[in-house]
Amino acid sequence: MLLQSSIFREIDNLSRHINVIYEKIFKKYGLQRGQFVFITRIVENKNINLKQLAQNVRVDKTTVTKAIQKLEDSGYIVKKIDHIDNRIIHLLPTEKCISIYNCIIQEKNQILSSVINKFTPQEFEFYINMTINMNSYLDKIQ
Repeated sequence: MLLQSSIFREIDNLSRHINVIYEKIFKKYGLQRGQFVFITRIVENKNINLKQLAQNVRVDKTTVTKAIQKLEDSGYIVKKIDHIDNRIIHLLPTEKCISIYNCIIQEKNQILSSVINKFTPQEFEFYINMTINMNSYLDKIQ
């Protein structure tokens, strides 16, 4: 049986291209695969907690806990216990984390710019809206 549409195949191909690019960038900065997703969410969402982070990146709390421990051991984040509810742990980026985040975002923006300039603003806006909608629909069926 064949797929009804090649859209997932094209998304898979795009994902592989992006992963190859990211692997090169992350390796340069000594990050392991997947760590930058956590760094990004922690830098961009001040005082995010473990539960929020797990929901945000769509992984289970065990995976988040392991990743956070590695980032803490490497000096990228610090944990801060909530002053009202000591069961809640907030995650804060260190200067090292913010610095590496800025470097990687700059590289990602350069790559993105070289791709985006091949499309009209309308094409790009359509793609953004389509992927947002697809994610939304997939969230509802999971």
